[in-house]
Amino acid sequence: MINISVVIPTYNRPILLNRAIRSVLRQKKPDITLEIVVIDDCSLEKVNLSEFKWDNIVYKRLIRNSGPQEARNEGIAIAKGDWIIMLDDDDEFLQNTIEDAFNSIETVEHKDQYPVFFFATSNGAIPENYRLIGAKEIMDDTLKGDFTPVIRRKVFIENNLRYLDYPEIVGVGCEHLTWLLISSQFHIPTFNFHIVKVNADAPFRLTSYKNFIKNSLKFALQQDLSIDFVKQHKLDGIHPPYLNKKYLGAAIYYLVSGKRIACRERLMVVKDHRPFASGVVLFLSNMPVPLSKFFFRMYKMRISK
Repeated sequence: MINISVVIPTYNRPILLNRAIRSVLRQKKPDITLEIVVIDDCSLEKVNLSEFKWDNIVYKRLIRNSGPQEARNEGIAIAKGDWIIMLDDDDEFLQNTIEDAFNSIETVEHKDQYPVFFFATSNGAIPENYRLIGAKEIMDDTLKGDFTPVIRRKVFIENNLRYLDYPEIVGVGCEHLTWLLISSQFHIPTFNFHIVKVNADAPFRLTSYKNFIKNSLKFALQQDLSIDFVKQHKLDGIHPPYLNKKYLGAAIYYLVSGKRIACRERLMVVKDHRPFASGVVLFLSNMPVPLSKFFFRMYKMRISK
C-alpha cells in the first residue's frame, strides 16, 4: 500500500482548485491511500469543498497571505502520507499517472536515500527518459519547463529540508533555490514522464509578462538573492555562466522597475556575457522607462507564445 498526500496550495481560484481536486480523486486505486491537503493562502474568495463527499480532504486556511512556498511548507508539516506530491491549484493530474510514477521510482537504484523525485509536467522535459539531476543541471537549464516534485516525507523532514522562503519577494518566489540546494546535497532522480497537465486558463499566473512588469523590482531582488545564495553555498564554480545570467536578469528587471543605477551596476559585472543583450539594456537605461517596459513586454510576449 502506497500512502500519498497531495498538497495543493491555493489562492483565489475556487473553480480551478475543485478541478485540481477532482483530478486527484481520479487517481484512486485499491493499492493507493490518498490524502488531499488544501492550504488556503488567505484567499479573498471563499473556498467551498462541499461537493467532495470524502473524508480524506484536509483544509487549512493561513492567517495571512504568505506566498506558495510557505503554504507548501505548511502542507508538508500537516500531511500524513509517506509520500507528498505537490500540485498547483490551476493544474491537474493526468489519468492514472500517480501509479505509473511510483512504478518508475521503484526502478531507481538506492531509491531510499533520495528526499525528492522529479516528474515532468506537460510543458517540462529533460534530454533523456531519466537522469540523476545535480546542481549543475539545475543551473545550466538541463530541465526545460516545469517539474512535479514527489517528496519522500521521512527523508525530507529528517534532513531538515523545506521550501526556501523569502518574505521580501512574496508573489514572485524563488523555488528553484530549494531544488538547487537539495540537488547539491542529494541529487534528484528525474523522469521525462508527464504526470501533471499545466493549464493556461488561470486569470493570473506568476509567469505572465504582466506580473513580470508589475513585480519587476521583486524579480530583480530574486536575481540578487540567487546570486547571493550561490556564493553563500559555494556553488559558483559549478557552472560560472549561471551568475552572469542572473546579473543580466537583475539588470533587466532593475531597468524595467526604473532603477537605472542598480541596472548599470549589475551590467558592470556581466562583462562579456551576451554582449548584444547587455548593450541593448545599457542603451535603454538612458531612455525613458516606458520605452524599456514596451520592449520588455514585446520580448516576453514573443517567447511565451
